[in-house]
Amino acid sequence: MVSSAVHAHTPELLVCEGRGLVVRQVLLHRTEATEAAAMRVTRQRFDPAGRMIAATDPRLASANRSTVYSLGGNALATESVDAGWQRVLFGEAGQVLRDWDGRGTEKQLEYDLHLRPTRIIEQNRCAERFTYGQAGAAAHNQCNQLVRHDDTAGSRLLADYGLLGVALCEERQFLKTPESPDWPLAEAERDALLEPVVLQTCWRFNALGDALAQTDAMGNTQASGMTVAGQLKAAGLTLAGASQPQTLVNEIHYNAFNQVEQETAGNGVVSRYVYDLQDGRLIELSALSADGSVLQKLNYSYDPAGNVLLINDASQPDRYCGNQRIEPINRYCYDTLYQLIEATGREVRNGASHGPALPGLQPLPTLDPCQVSNYRQHYSYDRAGNLLQMRHEGAHNFTRNMHVAPDSNRSLPDDDEDVDFATSFDPNGNLLQLVRGQVMGWDARNQLQHIITVQREDGSNDDERYVYDGQGQRSRKISTAQASGRTLSNEVRYLPGLEIRTTADGEILHVITAQAGRNSVRVLHWEAGKPDGIANDQVRYSLGDHLGSSTLELDQQGGLISQESYYPFGGTAWWAARNAVDARYKTVRYSGKERDASGLYYYGFRYYAPWLQRWINPDPAGAVDGLNLYTMVGNSPLRNKDIAGLQHRPYQGFQDAYEQQASSSGLTLIARGRENIKLLKKPPTDKLGHALEVVEVAYKESQRVFNSGDLTETQKVVVWNVMGYTSLAQMPEMASQYASLNDVVQDYTAGHGFNQFAVFGRQPGTQGLTFSNDPHKRIFLGREVLDFHVLGTALVMGHEISHTTQRRSKDYIYMNANVNRDEGVEQLTPGDVDEHLQSMLESASHVTAGQHDHVIFSNIDSMIREGKLTADDVTSLFATRSLQDIHVNRLTYPGVRDRILRNNADNIAFLGLFLGREQVVSKMKARGYVK
Repeated sequence: MVSSAVHAHTPELLVCEGRGLVVRQVLLHRTEATEAAAMRVTRQRFDPAGRMIAATDPRLASANRSTVYSLGGNALATESVDAGWQRVLFGEAGQVLRDWDGRGTEKQLEYDLHLRPTRIIEQNRCAERFTYGQAGAAAHNQCNQLVRHDDTAGSRLLADYGLLGVALCEERQFLKTPESPDWPLAEAERDALLEPVVLQTCWRFNALGDALAQTDAMGNTQASGMTVAGQLKAAGLTLAGASQPQTLVNEIHYNAFNQVEQETAGNGVVSRYVYDLQDGRLIELSALSADGSVLQKLNYSYDPAGNVLLINDASQPDRYCGNQRIEPINRYCYDTLYQLIEATGREVRNGASHGPALPGLQPLPTLDPCQVSNYRQHYSYDRAGNLLQMRHEGAHNFTRNMHVAPDSNRSLPDDDEDVDFATSFDPNGNLLQLVRGQVMGWDARNQLQHIITVQREDGSNDDERYVYDGQGQRSRKISTAQASGRTLSNEVRYLPGLEIRTTADGEILHVITAQAGRNSVRVLHWEAGKPDGIANDQVRYSLGDHLGSSTLELDQQGGLISQESYYPFGGTAWWAARNAVDARYKTVRYSGKERDASGLYYYGFRYYAPWLQRWINPDPAGAVDGLNLYTMVGNSPLRNKDIAGLQHRPYQGFQDAYEQQASSSGLTLIARGRENIKLLKKPPTDKLGHALEVVEVAYKESQRVFNSGDLTETQKVVVWNVMGYTSLAQMPEMASQYASLNDVVQDYTAGHGFNQFAVFGRQPGTQGLTFSNDPHKRIFLGREVLDFHVLGTALVMGHEISHTTQRRSKDYIYMNANVNRDEGVEQLTPGDVDEHLQSMLESASHVTAGQHDHVIFSNIDSMIREGKLTADDVTSLFATRSLQDIHVNRLTYPGVRDRILRNNADNIAFLGLFLGREQVVSKMKARGYVK
């Protein structure tokens, strides 16, 4: 392990300009304690409005990413050395009308009068159509709801909605051919392009929106039981035609921090979790069979920063072979940037793979001590985090060198041939050849469309083709192979909770997929062509490690089906199964993701090549994880996990002093990080992300208004009533204030703050909370905030965000906004929005008129006693020489009261929503929150 001396005196340094914007980030890098630390400087440039216009990593001389903004603050043009260029045309309401990119792709969006998208046109073909329920569609709650979506996979019909605006049933019809269609206007003509089979999935929810049951397209029903706190307590599955359900998981026990401590799977296997009492990190993960035998016992050790240093599988014995002691222990070392630089562990002795293929399958039980041997891997990176070399020491040594483009982060294996980046990547940074002969093609949305798996000079190639739905998720995988002059086609179709797998030799397999607590469960039901040596309706429980990687597969009796171990970046180090037939049906492996025949892992929005330790195309979400758009989880694969191929930054600060302070004040944390918070809404909804979008457009417009200085009479009246009578003379200051706020909003939207949210159980009187010295700048929100209409959620978010800026607003007084008046209501009318805004304005005007001065004084006294305000803060705020003078009618001075109002969190959030009213309504319409 690397000693703490390596990390001594290597802090992160930030250089800020006068507006508080970070223009330099300086990191100190070394791998050995004896090395002099090398500076890694990331540079950022901002325009006069405080928007980032260029960012340069420590490696390149020119900017990795540059942006040109419109006067309204929208990004008109972006240039990325990794992802190429993009141009966007916006409408008056901020909606995207057209965009173009470096591959020559042109996309056009059309909207109805409510600014809902109606058509998406790509390369002069109608790729998607949207149809909405009319006023007469009340019988199934379809009014103004999406009722038909014709997308790149086929058609999706939403026939029924619940009272909360959640779809109760959806029907999917696939296209007759996998080619992307040109959807005609006439519905009958659209139907003619579809297969006749309708695949329907239905859900049942409780009054709080929790999903209680899901019935898939083949009639299999998954049911969930919830505690009164909304936690999963049990899950079961009833197969189509069965009279009784089978238990998938039950007896789930939670600790005070909402962490699972124990659960029992349907096969009787008991999983137990042990957490460190100081920091809440997982230190032991075990599984015991029904007869008490230990199946898995993973012990974890960490450094103070949370990096995994050691994983010991105490359920496995030490082995001895060839004068080697082979322990079931993995050890890890890191540099000062927390990049993994060394790893040790076990691998298969013969037949190891350092490319796309799997290593040789070993038999179970693993009785031969010489099946495995020790290995050690060393990793080195350039200044931008690109892998330069992976050196493998083991039974068979191996070294992979990578060649990185001089002007980008595009990288290729160095196989002693000339590397041509111009022909190996398209203009958008998509890799065009995986290994020699395996050519890849990409669609207009930069989604992998096909890959040649076997190339032939004298005949047709074997290939794999992928089809995606309108949400960008894979809906079909079609594999073709040539054999004896015939073309054999195998296909997988993906539906909610179900995979339909067919093969050329007549096999029809339905795979029912479920997440049952810790276990992912797959039930294999053959409609036809079941192979010998495997039972129909086989239930496979997959036990994962802390990353969700499938390490053990167990059957319904708790018997071992397969076992697998991984290299740190996802390659399979060794695997074993009880027979070849069972092994053939293992498709989910590293990080709980599906592995394709090409060796790529499908994550949802991208494909990952574990032997290259990088993604095969740039991050579609942009620079959310830094300026290098290809690196996998910041080269820290034991600590970080990417959920969908978009970002990895985890929630930070678990059970630290600030969480403990929140708990000591009576708050019970129930979810941390965006992914877990989304699951609190049923179906999972990124309510925080949508609210941030509303705050962003509101603050952008406020910044524009104050920068222009040309306010309408109505806007002037609003500013007077919210910020005080002298505030119009402070427009440059207020423009700067909203520019800083916008910068912070961007950070929470797609930067370091992306996952820095936590939700606590309902607590009367407390909707949000921040801590001024919190190094992670977390925002703690009450559970009820997620049930507000998105306007109310945005108001709370805007309020709390203002506490995290360099100016750090205060809570001198709270307004009566009635933001929870529409709790549980998913859609408002524009009139409802105006009514809310008017209510806010009236409340603010009473404060501005001095009607609540006594409340302000009382709150200031409380903040002084609690140490939230110093004497210097108060005397500066009131322009007095002593604390005694503040009560001598100082609030009658307009400049004093107005200064307080301009630094009051509620006023800042209120005014942003007022001035951005038009943009706010448009954004909420686009998201379906306004009728």
